[in-house]
Amino acid sequence: MKGLTLSCLVAAILLSGCSSVTSTSTITSKTTNTIKQSTNTQFLMGGKIATNEEADVTAKVSAKVSEISVDLGSKVNEGDVIIRLDSTDLQGQVDQAQAALNTAKANLANAQNSTRPEQIAQAQASLSSASQSYETTKKNYNRVQSLLNEGAATQQELDTANQQLSAAEAQYKTAQEQLNMLNNGPTKSSIDVYQAQITQAQAALKTAQTSLNNAIITAPISGIVNARNINLGDVASTDKVLVSIINTNNLYVNAYAPADIISKISEGQSVIAKVSEIPDKEFHGKIAVINSTLNSQSRDILVKVTLTDKDTNLKPGMFAEIGLDK
Repeated sequence: MKGLTLSCLVAAILLSGCSSVTSTSTITSKTTNTIKQSTNTQFLMGGKIATNEEADVTAKVSAKVSEISVDLGSKVNEGDVIIRLDSTDLQGQVDQAQAALNTAKANLANAQNSTRPEQIAQAQASLSSASQSYETTKKNYNRVQSLLNEGAATQQELDTANQQLSAAEAQYKTAQEQLNMLNNGPTKSSIDVYQAQITQAQAALKTAQTSLNNAIITAPISGIVNARNINLGDVASTDKVLVSIINTNNLYVNAYAPADIISKISEGQSVIAKVSEIPDKEFHGKIAVINSTLNSQSRDILVKVTLTDKDTNLKPGMFAEIGLDK
């Protein structure tokens, strides 16, 4: 009985050992195959990924951000509204410029008609109103300038006050000229002055309208937002990049190839790209351009490779190794 038990135990041990050897052999075989597959492509050159199309979006007018419709990683199409700026002051400037244009047109019409006593009275009232408005606006500008010197106001507020002062001064001068024209009677030169005022007012209105339109910021290209440097309520200045957009559909690699492999490559040739940040995947591409000039220091030649695989994980700035597609 004891002999039988001992025989069974020995048999079990032998079977277990065979199973272990078989399993180890299988793993070794799989690992060898994997290594062969991963080393099938010989990577000969490398360089950083770049894009043919990228844009830094800035504001054309200074104002507070009232709405942001994109974030890091957002996909946008060319022309999409991505940021809206507060347009309250800008709309006020448009209204003021439109009023100045209406006044200039009315002044020309009055000058071309015979002068009546009520017209002179109206012109005197307009001059008085324009004078008061100018004095009030000038006091406000001086106040804002003092606050800015004390650090209690912003440059944007001073710029707005200055624009308002310039508009008020122009209206005052127009009202003074209108009264003088009515008192002296219209002449050809006075008519020319009124026509010039209309032209000037039209130009001012166009400028104000353009500034208002610039409060809506759109995407200049289609792509993905890869940087956002502005938040709701911040003041967007004209010298600050608000959003950066890249088009990842047109990625390429500026790779540097050793001179001794140039005979192995040609323009239009298919290649494989390997990116360290994405280790479990290889990407296809084609050689677009081979530079004809050899770098005298590194003895390398610049080779531009376009990536034909579209993958949102690929980003400009990543390093890619390039190998020939066998």
